[in-house]
Amino acid sequence: MTTAECYQILFQFIGTIISFIALIASIIAVVLTYKNLSEMRKQLNEQQKQYFEQNRGNLVFYIKKSSVGITHDLIIKNFGNSPAKLLSLSINPDLDWTKAGQSDIEEFNITKLNNIFLAPNQHIGTIFDFSDFEEKELEVQICYTTCDKEYIEKYRIDINYLDKVLTLEPKIENELSALKNINKSIVSLSEQFI
Repeated sequence: MTTAECYQILFQFIGTIISFIALIASIIAVVLTYKNLSEMRKQLNEQQKQYFEQNRGNLVFYIKKSSVGITHDLIIKNFGNSPAKLLSLSINPDLDWTKAGQSDIEEFNITKLNNIFLAPNQHIGTIFDFSDFEEKELEVQICYTTCDKEYIEKYRIDINYLDKVLTLEPKIENELSALKNINKSIVSLSEQFI
């Protein structure tokens, strides 16, 4: 074997080793690229879920003290950013006007509403008199669709708090006291926004 043949074999051996190292580096690059792409896909899926949750419709049933009279407002409102369709609302025990001492106002039962379309921030409501209502806790189940998905949400409302909500109204005796109360209201609102 001549020196030239030895060099040729040596260069072939070195070339084979370099090719093998390049193959290993390529395999490592492919594996790392695959891991990177799978992680990016997970992040994209999570972002899509968050985007959907932020922009879907969100129907909520709640009770608030009426600004006029002794009744309470029963409200279903879409707090979401997309339209939603109310499929059904069930309340246990049923809000039966006969339990509240009335018998001829049955058409105001909010649980009879279904297939109602609510745009974002739109609400529907009715009234109910809880003064003679014996039960103190309501189990609510609201079923609605939004963005081609159906949601069923269940929660409890403790109506004991309704009597503990304090509302104050200014006592207006003349124009001067009215202007003073308006000024206080404006100052109070401006402090909240600053």
